[in-house]
Amino acid sequence: MHKWAIRGKGWLGCGLAILLLASWSAQAQDWAYRVRPGDTLWDVTGAYLKPTIPWQRLQEHNGITNPYALAPGSTLRIPLQWLDSQPARAKVVAVQGSAVTRTTAAGTDAPVTAGMSLASGAVLKTSPDASLSLQFADGSRLLLLGGSELLLDRLTRFGRSGMADTRLRLQRGRIGNEVRRLRGPAANFIVDTPSASSAVRGTRFRVEAADGRTHTEVLEGRVAVSARSQRGALVRPGFGAVVAAGQAAVTPVKLLPAPKLAQAPLLSQSTRPELAWPAVPGATRYRVQVSESATFDSLRVDAESDAPAFTLPALGTGRYFVRVRSIGANGLEGRDAVVQVRIDGQPVPPYSIAPAAASVVRTPEVTLNWTGAPDAVAYEYEVAGSGGYAQPVARARVDDATSARLPDTLPPGDYTWRIRSVDRQGKAGPFGDSLAFTLRPLVEVTAIDGGEAEAGNTREVTFRWPAGQPGQRYRFQMSRTPDFSEAQVDMLVDQPEITLPRLRGGTWYLRAQTIDVDGFEGPVPAPQVIDVPCRLCRIGAGAGALLILLAL
Repeated sequence: MHKWAIRGKGWLGCGLAILLLASWSAQAQDWAYRVRPGDTLWDVTGAYLKPTIPWQRLQEHNGITNPYALAPGSTLRIPLQWLDSQPARAKVVAVQGSAVTRTTAAGTDAPVTAGMSLASGAVLKTSPDASLSLQFADGSRLLLLGGSELLLDRLTRFGRSGMADTRLRLQRGRIGNEVRRLRGPAANFIVDTPSASSAVRGTRFRVEAADGRTHTEVLEGRVAVSARSQRGALVRPGFGAVVAAGQAAVTPVKLLPAPKLAQAPLLSQSTRPELAWPAVPGATRYRVQVSESATFDSLRVDAESDAPAFTLPALGTGRYFVRVRSIGANGLEGRDAVVQVRIDGQPVPPYSIAPAAASVVRTPEVTLNWTGAPDAVAYEYEVAGSGGYAQPVARARVDDATSARLPDTLPPGDYTWRIRSVDRQGKAGPFGDSLAFTLRPLVEVTAIDGGEAEAGNTREVTFRWPAGQPGQRYRFQMSRTPDFSEAQVDMLVDQPEITLPRLRGGTWYLRAQTIDVDGFEGPVPAPQVIDVPCRLCRIGAGAGALLILLAL
């Protein structure tokens, strides 16, 4: 396993850092308590020690001759194993999106909500677009990003000493940490991943566990990273490291600098501000995060962009904080650039549901669907064909509804549609994303021309039905029973007709199903019934009539 030992000032070297990490064992150190005026051994014992530790042991351990006279400002040494410890809890500060927690005791998932208190053993899982922040007993904070899984392995606090032991397991995903300067030998903040372990004494850093690798990016403090070969490397602020299972050595890599967001709009009248910044040399892509909080307790947006530009999704009126950083080819994310953006009171467009982007509408009628938008009392939609929105083929206002059927039937073809909100003052906001769709109706075949078969006068019989769209095919079936359990004819044809040899007399059931160019099958129509005359019966009837004429 790879280990991180993180220290502040006074670094003594990587080898010593590993020794210091080992020396943090709670079994090997004393906690120093500074005596306050009026303190007695009985008071200190009752406030900080386990009930099973008598005050006489504390007196003996410190060589105190007079237990009634403790000098203010002096120090009492208290073995860590004597300290009274209790289970600590983590508080959910903020949640954005969908996140669940599961405890080993209950074994069932429950939604995570702000203000929730979590104990050791809780497992947190975030959906891809979610985020949440936790605050621990010592005031340290953690931001859990989307698509992550985190186990609260151990949460312990040591009475009134102010020390806490926080141990976490990041199974997958990404976290950002802001750990307060830890004081006292029992104070720990440790993050384990499948391929690494990070022991923290006060710093700001990020950790990502994915694809068998651990990415660590140090923003403040120092990190000593060692691989299994024990060849350590000191990772200073502004540097990062990538550690894979079985890696022989660790080489610190300088993080990319923060992008320059000087051109970002500080005030936007659009609910979707467009951001752009100069390309950062060495960056392959960029991460963009948006929060309503300056501390980024939860994220409204956490996305990646291949270019040094990004258009934010629709945001409501208010103040937002935007954080952008570069991502190098090694996957390490660089330093942050943060800018504040204010959006004025433009009505937020709704989210378009259907027709979805690049979808195919297979009915002659087109119905638009969208979600409700905050403070919207009406919506205005536009549908455009080849002429674009300058010449829309459909446009209308819809009051207090989230769906609308186009009043006129459109010819088959390619279209786009968009929609915007209207507030109570009649102010229309910007349009949302324009979505493209294809109208290609699959008409149900309800009538098949079987006149030739019913006449029974030809050696061949042809069935015909109305044609669909170019490129569509048809499945033609004939059966003696209406359930088509044993179809005598079951054929795929490219044209809306089929020619068969002369049929045997009797009752036949037939139907034709339309199949689109992408293989999508249309509805199976109700069967049509035809009666084919019996040819031998006709011959017999004709011979009988001839005999009657001869007898006359």
